Amino acid sequence: MTDHRARPTGDRTDQSSGAEQRRYVDAEPRRVDDEQLADRVADVMADEAVRLITDVPPGDPAPRRRVVITPPEAPAEAVADDDAKDDEPISIADQVREQLGGLRGLVESSLPVLVFVLVNMATSLKPALWAAVGSAALIAAYRLIRKDSVRHALNGLFAVGIAAFIAARTGQAEDFYLLNIARNSGGALLCAGSVLVRRPVIGYAWRFISEIPPAWRESKPLVRAFSLISLVWALMFAIRAGVQIYLWSQHNADALGWASLAMGWPMFGACLLFTVWYGRKAIASAA
Repeated sequence: MTDHRARPTGDRTDQSSGAEQRRYVDAEPRRVDDEQLADRVADVMADEAVRLITDVPPGDPAPRRRVVITPPEAPAEAVADDDAKDDEPISIADQVREQLGGLRGLVESSLPVLVFVLVNMATSLKPALWAAVGSAALIAAYRLIRKDSVRHALNGLFAVGIAAFIAARTGQAEDFYLLNIARNSGGALLCAGSVLVRRPVIGYAWRFISEIPPAWRESKPLVRAFSLISLVWALMFAIRAGVQIYLWSQHNADALGWASLAMGWPMFGACLLFTVWYGRKAIASAA
């Protein structure tokens, strides 16, 4: 029995195979030229390098080509030590010592008075005045030559110069101490008066030298403590002034000089020690 179904011709087979080949070719990814691939890789690497160096995100149209150099970090221990040194507060004793010039400043401030007393006892008023002023000038010149601080020396020279001028004008040796008498009298009045108006001067002096709460005047314990310290200083100045005024009235210049030296830094140092001890105790209790 003969099969009469139509068989596909050669043309149809060729056409179908060509269509399948075209579909296969269209389904394949497009090949990229080697040069274009190399250019693309170079661009990507360049963008990545710029991003790493300048921290500019890729795709930025105009990245700034700058190199940020970060210094190596110091060891943590060294940084901690430096910070501790910077933050370490200077003690009030060190600050007072700096303001007064230390032991050397105390000696240099007392030397012209000692020279005046000795020369006045050995000779007369005018040589004593020249000797006192000359010794103060030599101290200032010595500090200047050594390139040390001349603030304390110049202050001493200025005070001695005024005292010598007063004594030279009056012709009385005891008048050399009038400036010191006025200074002690003024200190007693200032300290006592500040307590009366409830503004103790030692509180302001302490805040100038060291750290205390800004609103210390609103703290009754601190006001009481600084008032007591101010009264101690007022008493010290009053004792000095009282003894000096008595000896001045007796025209006893030699005794006045020795008394000024004896009541000078010893009494000042005792009051200073009490101030630091009691002041710190009051501040710690009020904290």
